Amino acid sequence: MKNKILLVIVFFAFLADRSFSQSDFRDGFIITLENDTIKGLVDYRSNLKNYKSCVFLGEREERKYHPHEINGFGYDNDKFYASQILEGSFVEVLVTGDISLYKSKEKYHVKKDADIYDLASFREEVKIDRKVYVRDNNKWRGILSILIGDCLNNTNDVVSKINLNERSLTTLIVGYNQCKGSEYKEFKAGKPWIKYDFGAATGLARSEIQVIYSSTYYNYLADSYSSVDPSVGALFSISSPRITEKIEVQGEIHFIKSAYSSLIVLNKSSTEYHDTYIDLTTLSMPLSLKYSFPEKKYGLYVQAGINLDYHLKTESRRMTEIVTGNVVNTYPESPAVEINNYQTGYWGGIGILKSYPKFKAGIAVRYFDMSTLNSAGLFMAKSNRVTLNLFLIRK
Repeated sequence: MKNKILLVIVFFAFLADRSFSQSDFRDGFIITLENDTIKGLVDYRSNLKNYKSCVFLGEREERKYHPHEINGFGYDNDKFYASQILEGSFVEVLVTGDISLYKSKEKYHVKKDADIYDLASFREEVKIDRKVYVRDNNKWRGILSILIGDCLNNTNDVVSKINLNERSLTTLIVGYNQCKGSEYKEFKAGKPWIKYDFGAATGLARSEIQVIYSSTYYNYLADSYSSVDPSVGALFSISSPRITEKIEVQGEIHFIKSAYSSLIVLNKSSTEYHDTYIDLTTLSMPLSLKYSFPEKKYGLYVQAGINLDYHLKTESRRMTEIVTGNVVNTYPESPAVEINNYQTGYWGGIGILKSYPKFKAGIAVRYFDMSTLNSAGLFMAKSNRVTLNLFLIRK
């Protein structure tokens, strides 16, 4: 069963990649070599692809432009790329002003007046007293310190506290332009660096307990147990739309009450009837990395991660009757097995979301493969679970 579920998830993920990742055209524009702006649709691709070319859909046809053919392209209220900063490549324009900031495949670049400076950190070897040492080359800090020194105070201290990443550099360059009182533009300003989403979930969970090993002492247990139960829960997610729209970290908590039962009949010199019942009240806490494909009418996503099950209540019962001839002997109820309070495991799933003005609604199918439910030397069992969940997520 596990392999079938995993194959289904992989199959649909493959279909999603084929159908959803082909193109994601959004309202945008290109800027010609004559500085004319032409409106149209621009394929929303990764930076690695956009550094090389632009796919533009105008009124007549779809066309790919390279850096030598246009001055730039962009998306409305979003990213913008220019071709005049780095020869043979587009660069992403992060901030324009008295000091402008750009991002290429391997470096960041700043422009002040007509001069362009590369910002990069790398490891270098230095020789001191015939010994060779390896150190970080951080000349980029000195470059920034000099460039912002005509307005900001304590520049060495300011620069020593930042990192060579988009957020730190953007904040610094915006702060400098504000200090100068100059006009500036921060692209992607409408997208937050960190975004939190919250939602609620409900669904059905089909869980299964599989007995991996048991001695003859446990011959009253079935080989497997299954239960279909409702679940309710909540979720939260953390993402950085400024960096990427496709990836987010999602945490959830679900409440599930499961009830398993079986009847085993053993024909020996006497006939034995063994009824076993296992009741679990569980808080399931999945944590995952979620990858979303470009949204069309619906947004499809896949996710995978780890899961912790904490059993608030574990109860197992065994009821036995032995029939010898015409005599029926009923034995007192006793515990069937011992059950761990915690389980860990892995899970994966695929889902679809549809956006509305104030929320998103969706459905997801998931498979959970959990660790040992019980291990007492003479007995071992594992569990797995397939869920169908409905989600409401506040935007």
